[in-house]
Amino acid sequence: MQTIQLSLDEEMIRNLNQLSSQQQTTPEELIKQFIIDRLQQPTKPKTVMEKLQEAERRRGEPRHFLQGRSDLSDRDVRKAIIAQRMQEKYQRIQDQL
Repeated sequence: MQTIQLSLDEEMIRNLNQLSSQQQTTPEELIKQFIIDRLQQPTKPKTVMEKLQEAERRRGEPRHFLQGRSDLSDRDVRKAIIAQRMQEKYQRIQDQL
C-alpha cells in the first residue's frame, strides 16, 4: 500500500474532522471513501440527449424530445434554422401589409 501526503489548510482540516466525527470514522477513511466515490462517477457529465435517452428507457417517455434533428447542437445549424424562421416571419408580415 502506498502513502500519499496531502497538504490541507486549517479550514479544510476542521471541516474534515467535523465530518469524520459526524460519520463516526477517521479522516483517513473518509478521504478514502471520497476517492472511491469520485472514481465511480462517470468521467464526463452526461449531455441532455443522453439524459433524455435514459429517461426514455426508464419510463418510455419523453419520445417527442428525441424526434428532432440530431445536429441541433451545432451552432451553425441552429443559427441557420433561426435565420430561416425569422425570414419566414418577416415575409409573412410583409405579405400582410
